[in-house]
Amino acid sequence: MTGLYIDLLWDELNEIIYQARTALLGAYISGCNDSLDLQFHGFNDKLPSLLSKFLTKIKSFLPNHDRFKVIKERKERELKNSNMNPQSHGAYLRLQVLHHIAYDVDEGLHVLNGLSISDMKSFIPELWSQVFIEGFCHGNLLEEEAISLSNILKTKFFVQPLPIELRHKNHCICLPPSANLIRDARVKNKSETNSVIELYFQIEPEVGIESTRLRALIRLFNDIVWEPFSDQLRTKEQLGYSVGCYWVITWRVFGFCFNVQSSEYNPIYLQERIDNFINGLEEFLKDDDSFESYRGGLMENLLLKDQSLSEETDRFWHEITNKYMFDINKKVAEEVKSLEKEDVINFYKTYMQQSSPKRRRLAIRVWGCNTDFKEAEARREVEQVIEDLAAFNLSSKYYPSDCF
Repeated sequence: MTGLYIDLLWDELNEIIYQARTALLGAYISGCNDSLDLQFHGFNDKLPSLLSKFLTKIKSFLPNHDRFKVIKERKERELKNSNMNPQSHGAYLRLQVLHHIAYDVDEGLHVLNGLSISDMKSFIPELWSQVFIEGFCHGNLLEEEAISLSNILKTKFFVQPLPIELRHKNHCICLPPSANLIRDARVKNKSETNSVIELYFQIEPEVGIESTRLRALIRLFNDIVWEPFSDQLRTKEQLGYSVGCYWVITWRVFGFCFNVQSSEYNPIYLQERIDNFINGLEEFLKDDDSFESYRGGLMENLLLKDQSLSEETDRFWHEITNKYMFDINKKVAEEVKSLEKEDVINFYKTYMQQSSPKRRRLAIRVWGCNTDFKEAEARREVEQVIEDLAAFNLSSKYYPSDCF
């Protein structure tokens, strides 16, 4: 309902957005989880007028039948076409496992088909009955101008604030010690020849004073490992064009992923080649002579100045929405400065070495149309396969909500 409402709202506001652009102003609306994100930019003396006009339209908006039908059909196509790309499909399957609350695309499509315009008209007042508003003003504005902008919001949405206990909370699963879980799926597009393997290693939650050091370690590890990983599996072994590794944060829990997409090999073979690379990482890290270069390069990147006002705005807003973690790049850079090669080796040995009890791994395997899915079924007796996701989630433990 919220996703459909935001699409309808964007459609309704198109005329105002076009007028704003003509006047060298900008407005943008988007949705994420439970939030509605509004962004405005341009001449500071015109922003109050633009904001007021935007909010007035939002406050009075109710969809008409014709536009509801069009936008609903567009939303239906969007859901039907989601996860056609094997890479995005793999990430979707991973997040379904990790999130305490995960919305299935097919279930969403089923619900969407049953929605009527009367449902939406009943939903909109309920949606706006209580809200928590958080805003950020940045640029050529005085303090009193920023306060005036916030008062426009309070005036237009004169409702009770949403209590803390009702604000959106999600939890990341706490994978059990020594977990070696697997989730298999066929590609959604039946003519898609590419297969994908994604190995996700869960690290620790981003809490306490150690979280900055952990962030520094995982970023430095990523910088050191990315190029040799790509060189070995893409250039030398020719497994596929798309090869990479990256660090992730899922509801305030650090993780690290290795990912390969291939049209020539099935996910089991790709997994074996990634495992082979990971098993040799300790020797590689010990022998690598480029540690000082990687450490200096990361510190330099972290301390780079923002190239524009919009880039600075985005950085500040990201820090606000991440529990007011201001100057995080400077703090991480200080931690990177203190790291030694042995710290990176110990990070690897603790969270990725097979013999470590703290190694917790989830393998997502997406099987292309030219691979034999029966190979996955034949291995289920010797692998920790997640066959019933709902049952798995019910039996799992999750990190507490104070992690985010």
